[in-house]
Amino acid sequence: MSKKNVLDGIKVVEVASFVAGPSAAVQLSDFGAEVLKIEPLNGDPWRNGHKMPPLMPSETAYTHLLANRNKKSVALNLKDPDAQQALYKLVEKADIFLTNSLPHVIEDLNIDYEKLIKINPKLVYALITGFGEKGAEADAPGFDETAWWARTGRMNTLRAAGAEPSMAPTGMGDNNTSVALFAAIMTGLYQRERTGKGCKVSTSLMASGVWTNSIQVQAAIVGCDPLKVISHKEWVNPLVGAIYATKDDRRIFIVQLNPRNWEPMCDALGAGDLKTDARFTSPGLRIRNHAALVAALDALFSKMLLADAAAKLRAAKTNFSVVATNEELPVDQQMIDNDFFPVVEDTNGIRTVQSPVNVAGIEKATPQKAPERVGENTVQELKAVGYSDAEIKKLAEAGVIGVAE
Repeated sequence: MSKKNVLDGIKVVEVASFVAGPSAAVQLSDFGAEVLKIEPLNGDPWRNGHKMPPLMPSETAYTHLLANRNKKSVALNLKDPDAQQALYKLVEKADIFLTNSLPHVIEDLNIDYEKLIKINPKLVYALITGFGEKGAEADAPGFDETAWWARTGRMNTLRAAGAEPSMAPTGMGDNNTSVALFAAIMTGLYQRERTGKGCKVSTSLMASGVWTNSIQVQAAIVGCDPLKVISHKEWVNPLVGAIYATKDDRRIFIVQLNPRNWEPMCDALGAGDLKTDARFTSPGLRIRNHAALVAALDALFSKMLLADAAAKLRAAKTNFSVVATNEELPVDQQMIDNDFFPVVEDTNGIRTVQSPVNVAGIEKATPQKAPERVGENTVQELKAVGYSDAEIKKLAEAGVIGVAE
């Protein structure tokens, strides 16, 4: 493994809160970038996300750890012109500026692209919005549950027949979108490498959500009928996308596209009668008689424990997955073998979730704790751009900057 990381020497100034923007910066830090998280004097509200229902309460600030590990905290009251000047000095030395602020906030804080690119012509300015930069909703606040989940068709589609639309798990759309912003930033750095000039890159929760739902949206564009929400018993292809309940009330999800695997699956499940049943001897017949096959497989799986059913399907090389619980993931051996949950340094063994991008031959940075105190790096970073102890003390006394005790 190389000791040198991809983004060693790259400095990021982040003015972002909650999840999507900060999570993109985490991915940059995983590859060696130094991230200065600019927080208001009372901190990013996501520091207390672990106390916000419906999230699971904990003594560990796990939301802050996940979205802000590896970073330094610099506390600035950016509503104050003196704090804005301090930010500009940090931006002068930065490679990337990242924000998820609303347009009117960007204007009020004087952190728009046109302003910052004059201060640092080589800056990659990365913006994440809720609903895009144009149109009547450009200044509307966007959360992943609204802009990524509800607005883009996912919420309406992903439900059982007769059921109300469901909430998405907190942060699912944010983290999905953060990968798009990470990709945009890396593209911007490549553009700078080729031209020597900075640029603006962006994405939105809505764009990411539409892309996630793009097969269904493309079907709508070409005039297909709407996707029907159907019940389990009516599922049209019993071997592709069907969910079966086991004796211990767990679920098996089968996506078996290869018709040659039908007979081995029947043999493994001890269902030779299904293999020879005239209603099920070809893919077309299995779809035509889907209700009968779903009922037969329901009866079969309802007599098996999950572990037994999974073992038999693996033996038959059936393409399937156990419908896992969140609690099972940290001990999932396949995930452990692929380093999904690295230990955070100096935390007595607390692990975190690894970001999804990898580069062969490069070892990602060892996860560090998220900054425990708001502004714990303010003094260090302002001194690095030329502020004296006396100037820092004066700014702190005036409430322009925050300095951790």
